Amino acid sequence: MLTRIKEGELVHLLDKKGKRYQIVLKASLSFSFTHGVISHDDIIGLEEGSTVKSSLGEKLVVVRPTLAEYISKMRKGSQIIYPKDIAAILMLADIFPGAKVLEAGTGSGALTMALLRAVGKGGTVVSYERRKEFSAIAKSNIETFFDRVEIAGKEGSGKLVLKDRDVYEGIEEKELDRIILDLSEPWRVLKHVEKSLRNGGILLCYNPTVLQIYKLSRRMDLRYKGVFHVMGIYEVSLRRWEIKERSMRPEHKMIAHTGFIFVARHVDKNIQS
Repeated sequence: MLTRIKEGELVHLLDKKGKRYQIVLKASLSFSFTHGVISHDDIIGLEEGSTVKSSLGEKLVVVRPTLAEYISKMRKGSQIIYPKDIAAILMLADIFPGAKVLEAGTGSGALTMALLRAVGKGGTVVSYERRKEFSAIAKSNIETFFDRVEIAGKEGSGKLVLKDRDVYEGIEEKELDRIILDLSEPWRVLKHVEKSLRNGGILLCYNPTVLQIYKLSRRMDLRYKGVFHVMGIYEVSLRRWEIKERSMRPEHKMIAHTGFIFVARHVDKNIQS
């Protein structure tokens, strides 16, 4: 059963046109926008999905943001992996409850938050980021979501270990279940992945260009044949549809290519030979 909205929570206010406003609730404060003013006190104590009215009579619906909605609004220090690709990554990498996952780099923390939810209470996400300014933004984004959205992360989110570390220089952890690389040159990390990913574990690389995926595939084939089994290379397109009265059609704009997802499994080369 969901609790009523409390002071300190992060909420989204939705208007009749679908525009979204994000605020953190604090007693005695107010939110001003083009259609009037809303007191935070009028929101605190409401049930999620309730309607609140501004001083000019504009009605807004109060909701706790989903992770995808939060990602669209959060501060971004680097190019993020968007929800359509995150969803595919969680499935293609088979992120399971209790898993020990290494992510590099952290970026703005979008994928990190999804991984934390997926590994559950008994799992661990270790995230490497060599740029401290990105680490600071990611930490702030993660703390804001898990601390201020009542239903997020309260039940069963995994343990997070953030490290200011360059994965090109090596991976400290061993017997990892999954490794996810969001790097410009993932092929440079294969020698470290071979030592740190358990047999049967999955490596997933996310890259925006064909050339990056080609270089990764060639390096894997030439130097690590029998060590990694390529499971597939994918890209994800997403298109929304509109329903208006008696008509139904796709929207003119769609989210097409944002990146390639390269998936491989670490196998025991001694068994294969």
